[in-house]
Amino acid sequence: MCMTVEMEYVYVVYQEKSFSKAAQKLFVSQSAVSAMVRKAEAKIGCQLFDRSTIPLTITKEGEYYIRCAEQFMRLEKNMDAYFRDMADIKTGHLSVGSSSFFCAYLLAGLLKRFKNKYPGVSVEIHEGNIRELGAGLFDDSIDLLLEAAIPADDKVERYLFDYEEIILAVPGEYEVNKRLREYQMTFEQARDGAFTGKDIPSVPMKVFKDCPFILLKEENDIWRRSKELCENAGFEPRVELYLDQIMTAFYVAKSGSGITFIRSSLLSLVSETDALVYYKIGDPLARRGIFLTRKRGRYMTKAMEAFLSLCRVRPDRPIR
Repeated sequence: MCMTVEMEYVYVVYQEKSFSKAAQKLFVSQSAVSAMVRKAEAKIGCQLFDRSTIPLTITKEGEYYIRCAEQFMRLEKNMDAYFRDMADIKTGHLSVGSSSFFCAYLLAGLLKRFKNKYPGVSVEIHEGNIRELGAGLFDDSIDLLLEAAIPADDKVERYLFDYEEIILAVPGEYEVNKRLREYQMTFEQARDGAFTGKDIPSVPMKVFKDCPFILLKEENDIWRRSKELCENAGFEPRVELYLDQIMTAFYVAKSGSGITFIRSSLLSLVSETDALVYYKIGDPLARRGIFLTRKRGRYMTKAMEAFLSLCRVRPDRPIR
């Protein structure tokens, strides 16, 4: 069964919250849209929209109708993807989403390798914050999400791509550094991950309790981890500034404005500097899994399978 014409019209009216705007989007007259909505309402014996409100609002019965329409749409997408796959992977489409950092650091290179191997597959990149990316994953506009912040639950299937380490970047001019020479890492040690062994000790983070911090904004997983890392060390961070991007936080910390938490991999994207001192964090929260995530129940296309295979992902395992 496919989505009916009247169901399509009802859904566009729901999206646009207006009969006239829906007509413009569908390239038909407003009377044609009204007729189709009335036909759908007559078929089920209920009103779908409250026409007395501006903008147009949906009734309780309409909400159920829309949920059913979205299920039809998902089934159609899965069916279309299945039959496109019958032609093997010479054709197809792959849509991958990620944050700005992962798009620059990981995703661009991965997709270039994928396109070289499967030139007939069209590729689309979605860049955004975690809320936008999560919404895209669940409305099926994104096939796979490369991220560290999507939690494991029964709505998603995750594939472990790699781990990343969170370290502390402290302005070199801060007095506190003089007491911590045995814990300090060079730029190269921090960049290359040499600190993951036992040769470099973890800094006692409580020594920074009176220092100013720069944190990412609340919607970012590193914000949550930063707060918990400080709390686990026995103090509440004195936050001077909240920022959107980890690269911005790095440069603001470099200017001497505060301590910040960064991914060690970020250092491979910037020029070497002695304006910051780097410290290893001993808390398990400082290690994050990076996952490729897809919506559970969504048809796994051959393009998705090929990309997961190229990334050599491993089965998910419990990780915070």
